[in-house]
Amino acid sequence: MSPMPEEIRRALKEMGPGATLEMNLASKAMFAPLILPIEGVVEQLDQPYGQHPRHQFDLYAKPGVTGAPIVIYIPGGGFSGGDKRQDQAFFGNLGRFFASKGMVCITANYRLSPEVSWPAGSQDVAALVAHVKANAARLGGDANRIVIFGHSAGAAHVASYVFDPDLRGHEEVAGAILASGLYVLRREEMRPNVALYFGEDEATFERRSALSHVAGTKVPVLLSVAEFDPVSLATPTFEMAIALTKRDGAPPPLLRLDEHNHFSCICGIGTKDERFSGALLDFIAKCTA
Repeated sequence: MSPMPEEIRRALKEMGPGATLEMNLASKAMFAPLILPIEGVVEQLDQPYGQHPRHQFDLYAKPGVTGAPIVIYIPGGGFSGGDKRQDQAFFGNLGRFFASKGMVCITANYRLSPEVSWPAGSQDVAALVAHVKANAARLGGDANRIVIFGHSAGAAHVASYVFDPDLRGHEEVAGAILASGLYVLRREEMRPNVALYFGEDEATFERRSALSHVAGTKVPVLLSVAEFDPVSLATPTFEMAIALTKRDGAPPPLLRLDEHNHFSCICGIGTKDERFSGALLDFIAKCTA
């Protein structure tokens, strides 16, 4: 039996594949009441990691925690929107969930298009990780036990940070989680919001595609895709899985999140539906053991 309430399961199925603002808002409205209450987590909000107003993070941890694994979450938003704390529920649900499991969780913002373009997002991730590593002890965590987690546009930025030869994030973190992101650029799949960030010059597409730089890296990666992801945000995950399989000589962990859409998979973290969150905890434990 599905752990998802029947009325929500039906509603997500009726919505079908997509990643529209309307689906985003509807999914959040359905899942907000399902988030389980968590007590005893300290929240330090709007902490700076750079000079730009968007260079801020929220920190969630149990009081007195030391030497804990650190999970850094980079949210989506189509490269031109999104926020680490969109409302009272999201993405505090994620921060409080990981903190309740004895980790330090950081949710962070980054600069957006059209103010900035590639590679600003991944450079911001690099600056954030450097800040967290330098301050890990003060934050209650272990600088050598950082797992970086991105969803949608956030996953694209994380993938660029991890794999790009100019950033070499694979040398800085213990693991990476990539959920329903864009990792390869193609003219026939170029949407306006993507073009605004990555540009439209086909001569740059290979260099700006994270998929191009997987070979030679070493970081463990967990991939996920939702059943109702749009095709444009599902196929890159499988292409990334192929690249990682070639890199490692074995397939990476790959989750297909049944009954979920592009947004609900993240909204479900911290609810009774543990199909995603349970796998996340297993992966993080392996990376940070």
